[in-house]
Amino acid sequence: MKEERILIVEDDVNIAENIEEILELLGYVNIDIANSANQAIKVIKKYKPDLVFMDIKLKGDKDGIELGEIIKQMIEVPLVYVTSYSDPTIIERAKRINPAGFIVKPFNTNDIHAIVEIVLYNKRTKPTMEAVATKSKDDSPYLVTDAVFIKADNAYERVPYTDIYYVEANGNMVTIFTKNRNYTIRKSMKDMEEKLPSHLFLRVQKSFIVQLGQIESFSTKDINLMSGAVVQVGRQYYNSFLAKLNTITES
Repeated sequence: MKEERILIVEDDVNIAENIEEILELLGYVNIDIANSANQAIKVIKKYKPDLVFMDIKLKGDKDGIELGEIIKQMIEVPLVYVTSYSDPTIIERAKRINPAGFIVKPFNTNDIHAIVEIVLYNKRTKPTMEAVATKSKDDSPYLVTDAVFIKADNAYERVPYTDIYYVEANGNMVTIFTKNRNYTIRKSMKDMEEKLPSHLFLRVQKSFIVQLGQIESFSTKDINLMSGAVVQVGRQYYNSFLAKLNTITES
């Protein structure tokens, strides 16, 4: 009996069960199946699998590549893509997240056996990110790590990260909404994402970045902040946003 936990993300029940049967024949007993991005995220939060089989052409608002990017933000886990497509554009997109491998449909027991054994062997023998990297999320190249200095008029003003509520883009300008005042500067949202620490701030829509500690409640469409502001969540950003939060839901 093999203890590694394997997640199969596949919206075709027959294919998912086929992979599951093959894995069981190979001695793997801890197997989960998810048929959507939301379900996959819930399973990953709960079980932290050792390997994920991912269908590229998932139905819904996220395909397997977009979901793979979200998963990579959540945990360090090897992804194996299951696909019947050899479109170079799709392969190029998938390569961006460094998948552990590809299996092309139709596949057989030997295909699954080979990829599982190789990927899990590599995972067992490869040093973890924690062992290789000693830096924590709080490490920073800057001497002041709890605040940013924003130029206003002729001086730079210190603004603690906890005092920043959210950032809103308007054309080639952004407005930084803070506890004491608002700053409107010429900056792109990409620049703002790079300036604000990713463990405290998250882009939740094309035009909005929020401080995660300011969130009071949220739905699939809106985020209510403690400051009283309401920020919209972009559909393509929701799953990534949800993955960053510790949530409790019905099983």
